[in-house]
Amino acid sequence: MDRRAFLAALSGGALASGASDHARAAGRVFRVAMVAVHEPFSVVFLNHLRALGYRQGENLAFELQGSGANMRADLYPSIAAGVASRHPDVVVAAGSESVIEALRGAVGQTPIVMIFIDFDPLATKQVASLARPGGNVTGLSVQQTDIAGKKVELLHEAAPSARRFAVLFDAATREQLEAAQPAARALGISLMPQELSGASYDYEGAVRTAVSAGARAALVFSSGRFFPDRFAIVNALQKHRLPALATAAFADTGALICYSVNFPDLYVRAAEMVDKILKGQKPADIPVEQPTKLKLIVNLKTASSLGLTIPASLLLRADEVIQ
Repeated sequence: MDRRAFLAALSGGALASGASDHARAAGRVFRVAMVAVHEPFSVVFLNHLRALGYRQGENLAFELQGSGANMRADLYPSIAAGVASRHPDVVVAAGSESVIEALRGAVGQTPIVMIFIDFDPLATKQVASLARPGGNVTGLSVQQTDIAGKKVELLHEAAPSARRFAVLFDAATREQLEAAQPAARALGISLMPQELSGASYDYEGAVRTAVSAGARAALVFSSGRFFPDRFAIVNALQKHRLPALATAAFADTGALICYSVNFPDLYVRAAEMVDKILKGQKPADIPVEQPTKLKLIVNLKTASSLGLTIPASLLLRADEVIQ
């Protein structure tokens, strides 16, 4: 996602025309709560709800909880209790399994639309099946572990001389690190994990430690805690001249390679699911979606500053090339 497309999404550039007659029902105000979502993506979500006929202050009451610095597992129970006390019609939640568990324990049978959840909802019994969830939880299940190995391969292709990769991860992304190991071994790459923890993450210290141990490139896995700090992360990496691969949400930071699902698309789909629920459809009957369209972005300006020549084969596969 390039900077212009991201800003266009935030400003409503991708809005569809038309409105829902149901959402305009006289006197009805729908209450929607959103948990553990960063504000830029909540704006994408609200913009699409607006396209579907929902207006804050008219027929929609919206509340965002647990964003930014509050996206910590130890805070989720109290956040969930606060959400439940406001009796929403539907809750949209992003993040780890702990978010969903906290909400399910607090909101009873209130519909929950999960989004960008990096765990298997079947294995953890959040849903009975993907086609028919069977309970009050549906949404979009994004398995970052499925593409962790591909991220290793892409970074190796962009920076073939680097044999040691620093890996920035936290408690929410440990499984991504484990999933990346087989691809790294196959390519003869040594992964050098740098775990971030605490109330605030010391990115500079983690990068400095990895570089001192021989890291020559870096993987930044997908964590809700990383997005608001993305410029600080990339600044630390560029200070030490490390070619880096991160998610598509880092496209505006100057990261060399960005690879992931297209985040605004997820929030557009979540808005459409919420619309279905507010119209009377049960979450139990709304299939869980597993987005498969991935976005690959290559930043040639960053490559030039690092003295790298990106292979033509990689550029040809890129969805976007930043000059």
